[in-house]
Amino acid sequence: MPQIFLSYRVSDEPYGAAMLDHMLSERFGSAAVFLASKSIPLGSLWERHMFEAVANSVAMLVIMGDRWLSAADKNGKRRLDDPTDFVRREILAGLELEKQVIPTRFGVARLEAADLPAELRPLADRQDIEVRFRSAGIDIERLAGKLRELIPALRDRPVPETETAAGKFAVNAREVGHVVQGDAVTITGDMHAGPRYYFHRSTDDGADTRE
Repeated sequence: MPQIFLSYRVSDEPYGAAMLDHMLSERFGSAAVFLASKSIPLGSLWERHMFEAVANSVAMLVIMGDRWLSAADKNGKRRLDDPTDFVRREILAGLELEKQVIPTRFGVARLEAADLPAELRPLADRQDIEVRFRSAGIDIERLAGKLRELIPALRDRPVPETETAAGKFAVNAREVGHVVQGDAVTITGDMHAGPRYYFHRSTDDGADTRE
């Protein structure tokens, strides 16, 4: 049964949806993550299958890119204003069923209620998360950790090696000469912070050893 429903618009951020599906499926298993293009079996009544997945899930990630607000149909009408639009219907279903509906921004500004149709304005009040271009992997790791805390069924899944109790240190950086400029650092678990001292001693044969 899916625990996480990915709501996305093909004309907006399909690659972001694919990235989330890939990374979250690695952590929680493919069956835990619903992506319409992957999860609906061939020959199924896809609309019924999709809304059943909304009802069965715990969290919905509403994936937003540059065109999420402005995407229009062939007549120039904004899709979010169309009552039959599937993205709109997915989100409304998630809100009505009191799911954890999480705006997931791919490098775009936070939602303003005034920019949304009246029925979708509660979405602007939901705590969101941003996935940035330069630190997408780190941001999705952070999202996965929050989902693990939020959804009880995910807590029983084995923790990937990169998230074990030994700790994790990740840095998104570039080296310029001898200076490393870091854009983002994520640290979880135990680690040593501060100077580390090494002592040298000479052995009987005169060789130096580092301890």
